[in-house]
This record gives sequence, C-alpha cells and structure tokens, in this order.
Amino acid sequence: MSRPHRSFSRRVLISQLALVIVILTLVTGVFAWMGARTVTEVTETKALATARTLAIDPDVRAAATQASADHADEPDEQIVESMLAITGDLRDRSGISFAVITDDRGIRLTHPDRSKIGHKVSTSPDEALAGRENVSHESGTLGETVRAKVPIYSTEDGETVVGEVSVGIFASVLDADVRRELILLGTVAVLALALGGVVSVMLGRRLRRETLGVGPEELAEMARDQGAVLHGLDDGVLGFDTNGKLTLSNSNAKELLGAASVRENIAAEAIDVPDEITALMAEAPADGALRRRITIGDRILLATAVRVQRDGVSVGGVVTVRDETQMLTMARQLESVTAMARALRTQRHEFANRLHTVLGLVDTGATDEAHTYLSSLLGTGPITTPVEDIDLISDPYLRAVLEAKGTTAAEAGVTLAVTPDSLAVGAVRDPEAVTLILGNLIDNAVRAAVAGQRYAGDGGRVEVEVLSSGTELHAVVTDTGDGIDDEVAGRIFDEGFTTSPAASAPDFGIGLTTGTGTGDGHGLGIGLALCRRVAQKGGGEVWLIDGHDPGLGGASFGVRLPDALDDPADVGDAGDVTAADDDFPTDEER
Repeated sequence: MSRPHRSFSRRVLISQLALVIVILTLVTGVFAWMGARTVTEVTETKALATARTLAIDPDVRAAATQASADHADEPDEQIVESMLAITGDLRDRSGISFAVITDDRGIRLTHPDRSKIGHKVSTSPDEALAGRENVSHESGTLGETVRAKVPIYSTEDGETVVGEVSVGIFASVLDADVRRELILLGTVAVLALALGGVVSVMLGRRLRRETLGVGPEELAEMARDQGAVLHGLDDGVLGFDTNGKLTLSNSNAKELLGAASVRENIAAEAIDVPDEITALMAEAPADGALRRRITIGDRILLATAVRVQRDGVSVGGVVTVRDETQMLTMARQLESVTAMARALRTQRHEFANRLHTVLGLVDTGATDEAHTYLSSLLGTGPITTPVEDIDLISDPYLRAVLEAKGTTAAEAGVTLAVTPDSLAVGAVRDPEAVTLILGNLIDNAVRAAVAGQRYAGDGGRVEVEVLSSGTELHAVVTDTGDGIDDEVAGRIFDEGFTTSPAASAPDFGIGLTTGTGTGDGHGLGIGLALCRRVAQKGGGEVWLIDGHDPGLGGASFGVRLPDALDDPADVGDAGDVTAADDDFPTDEER
C-alpha cells in the first residue's frame, strides 16, 4: 500500500515543527543545565560568604579561642548562649539553614538542636581545622545540605586555628530554586514552540498561496514541461509576472523580436521589451485574449496577450507573437494568382467563342468570310484585354498582373490603363515582390475609383505608368477617387490605419478591412504598410506622390524597386530605356 501523499505546505509545516521542537529541546536542556549550575554556584557562594562573615566576627573568634584553650568536657554555658544568639540572628538575616561553631577539636559550641552541643560534628572538620576553606554537598544530622566550612583564627596571634564555622543550606532550598528556573525555562520553551507553530502555519499557507498548492515534484515537472513546450512552439512566447515584468521567453521570441530585444538567461530588468507588447499585456482582459498586429523592424507580427489565472488567482500573463509578414505576402500573391486565373478563364472563354465562330464559318462553306475573320484577328493581335495600352508592357509577369487586375477592375466598372509613356526593358527578377506591390496599389486605386464614382456618378479610371532605369523599376499608380486629405496622408502607411470603412469598401476578394478612417477607399489597414515593408526590404520604397493628382484628381502613389529587373544589356540595347525618366519624380521632388 502506497503512503498517502501529503501536500508540500503540510510537509514544510511538519518539518519546521520538528526542527523547532529539536532546537527548543536542545536549547532548553542547555539552559536548564546552566540554570541549575548557576543556582548551585550562587548557593555555594552564599554559604561560603556567610561562613566567612561569621568566622571573622570578634566575639566568635574570642569564644572559639577560649573554648579551645579550656578543652572542657562541656562547653561553657555563657559561650554557648552568646554563640547561639549570634548564629540565630545570622540565620534569620541571611536565610541560611544552620550555622555550627566548633573548637579546635571539632566539638560543637552551637547547633540548632541543643542536645547536639558538646558533641563532635558529624562531618569531618579536618579541612577547616587545617586552615583551608571547603564547600561541599554532604549529609549530616540535619539532612542533605550544601556546606561551607571556614577556619576560625585565634584572637591572640591571628594565625592559630582555634575552630571552624560550618554554614549549611538545605538541598531542598536548592532544589526549589532549580525547579523555579526549570519552570521558567519550560514556560519560555512552550511559548516559543507555540510561536514557532503559528509562524510555521502562516508560512505554510503563504507557500501554498505562492505555489498555488503545487509541490516541488510538480514544480520540477512543470519546469520540464515548460521548457519542452517553449522550445517546441513555432510561435514566440513571452511570459510576464503580475507586475508586468518579463520572466521567460523562448528562442523564437528572440528571433522574432530581434537579438537585442530578448535574450535567454538574463535578468528580466535587463531585457528591452517593445512598448507595443508591454501596452498589449497591460490592456489584456482578465477573461479573454487581446490580439493586435504590431511592427517590429521589417516584420509584421500578430501578438496575442492572455491573462493567466490559477484557482481564481492571477499569476501573470503570456504574449504569443507570430510572424504574419510571410503569410500576408503569400495571401497577396495568392490573390494576384487568383485574379490572373480569372482573367485567363475569361480570355479562354472569348478565345473559344472565336474558334467556334471560325468553325461555324468553315462548316457552312463560308471560307472567304472565315479567311477575312481570321485576318482581322491577326491584325488586332492577342485577345482583347480590358487594360488599355497593355502592349507597352512586354514582361510576362507585369503583363499578367495588369491583365488580371484589369479584369477585376472592369467587373467593378473601372477602366485600367497603362500610360502611353510607359517603357520597361528587362525581365522582372523578383516577380513576387513586384506583383504584390503593384497588385495591392492597383486594388486600392480601384476601390478609391469605385468610391469616387459613387459621388461623381461616372465610371472610374486607374492609370499605371511603368518605367525602367537600368535594373531599377519605377511605377506610378493614379486613380480618379476622392484623393487623400493632408491630415491623414502621413499615416496611411502606418500599421492598422485605414482610410476605407467596411461599409464603403467593395469586396473584390482582396484584403481585409481592419478599421475605419476617412472613407476615401485607400488602404485597409495592412496593404500599404506591407507594400512599403516589402519594398524597403529590397532597398526600395513606396510613397504618396500626391493626395490629389492634378490629372485624374485622385491619389497618386510611386514605387521604386532597385534590382527588380535583369540587366538590360542581357536583353538588348538599352539606349532608350531611360528616355522617359525625365517625367518621373526625382528624389528632391518626392
């Protein structure tokens, strides 16, 4: 049968009580021995001092000198009476049990029992008669006593021993004093034990409250599990105590927040936690989670703050951080691919209709009409695309994203056009970044154009200008929307800021509405910030050229992407590549 499990606090309580009892037993024993020894020494000192006082009394010395000189068989009655008077008075004043005076033969001159006077003392007087003081515990005619024996010197020469003084204190008096000391020590020990018990109980409760009733074995197991969980998660984990101080983190948190922000095995006060995370933890509700996107360096992180409680007691909180930069980038790319696929399906449908027309003409024998129809198709080139002047774009990636966005824009009643002065030489080197940035800007422009035409009552228009300069790709996206007010122009690239309320933002399968703003249709809280971050990661930039473009009236955004194109020398003569660069804003103009 297994031994019943005791809680950690109870084990601590029992251990502390056992320790207190052992210590008190040892201390009480030592002090009892020291107290008894002290009482005994005090009693012996008192007896010896009293004997000395009596031995130097002139009357005692004179009586002892006379008795020793007479050596009578019976002591002189007058000497006996005078000695009894002296010893009786001394016994009353000093609290001794008895005082016996003898001559130089050990014959009693005084005794509490008068029948014993004239007889030799029951205990040896040799030490005192030899001139040496003596203190001993002996048993005589009066019982067990502490006795002090002091020699009496002659009054004639002061050197001859003519008797002794024996002063005794009953052992019962000594025992009573010792008992009083032991009772006092016992009382103190009991009080100390009671105090120790109370303190132990309070400490046990404090431990139970601080450890939430978890014992050391459970704590060790929790520490092992915590280490396994922290380092096994893909998300970054930050643990905070009830005061909001960082107490733990895992390696993923260090990677996501930066090596200088979170380090393992370092004091919490030495760690620089971003203010966004500290504020998020402070605002987290007690009964739920609080999620917020934050920007750390070139990353967009989704931070989730949760308060942790155990048995109704708050023990701090946990913040998990997840990198959403890659996920949001992939989502934007997937949106572009979806739009491209939709455009291809539309073109395939149109191409199939044309083939059916040709097949019908051939089947009916109208070969001349079929020949004329095919000639017209060859003259017009590719299947019609909803993007004006798309032939100016030769790169397949740029052409695909523009055609896809053109189809989406056409469905919304917005015309997408490439400006006549566009010229881009060289193949796109990083199609993911280029299609993400251009696609997002065109999506925002289409939204703005739709929102603007609601007020103008006319179809909207979005123009895209694409230019190359060596390996750099430049682009400008302009719409016919309501533009962007100056007071919000500086915040449209901030994480979470949106100028497109959910009620007015048309859903073309792109983006997420995360807030409310001015309602001009630009930005849904994440796209523009993501575009700028992706561009800056490659050394480029995305900026607002004009909140109210003088040409179309809406907003105009610029893009510069270094090393986005292959070297023009690899694809042909690039002499005219930068011919239109004079029309593109310079750094000073931006």
